[in-house]
Amino acid sequence: MTARGIDAVQFAEVAAAAGVTRQLVYRFFPSRQALIMGVLEDLAEDLTRRFGESAARSIPGSLEVGARLFVDAVCDTIEAKGAGPWHLLDSRGPDPEVARLGRRILDRLVAPWQLHIATVTGVSEAEAAILARMIVAAGRAVLEQWYDGSLTREEAVRISTQGVSALLQAFTRPAAR
Repeated sequence: MTARGIDAVQFAEVAAAAGVTRQLVYRFFPSRQALIMGVLEDLAEDLTRRFGESAARSIPGSLEVGARLFVDAVCDTIEAKGAGPWHLLDSRGPDPEVARLGRRILDRLVAPWQLHIATVTGVSEAEAAILARMIVAAGRAVLEQWYDGSLTREEAVRISTQGVSALLQAFTRPAAR
């Protein structure tokens, strides 16, 4: 999926990579769509676990520290799972059901941040939801350059964290400071 895209996912290759028969893959994933949805769910679980473990080890004292922990968790997940599933989180591809699931999972990953963003910045919950999407888009733009090889991971994490912090600061209401 990472190397050749979603349309190149074939059950025979998945079975061979997993060291199982094609029939066994079909038993758990009756369609290509079900397989891709399983990949998305696995990505979300892995990212949530990695971020949770990082946050538990270094309870964030600021939004910048929290943002860095989340960006690092995203990078760790991409390194472990490949960039293909990450691309599907905001998919606008030919399969509307996979695109809807990708957006739902992305919303689920971002949801815990929205209330925190609203509280820290002083914006409404509706504005916090928009700001959260802006943060994701900015982070994706930088991380894309990392997994394309234009930036090192450390550069991507630093720049993403700076961008997230700048967006949050730009939207912070004076009373919330």
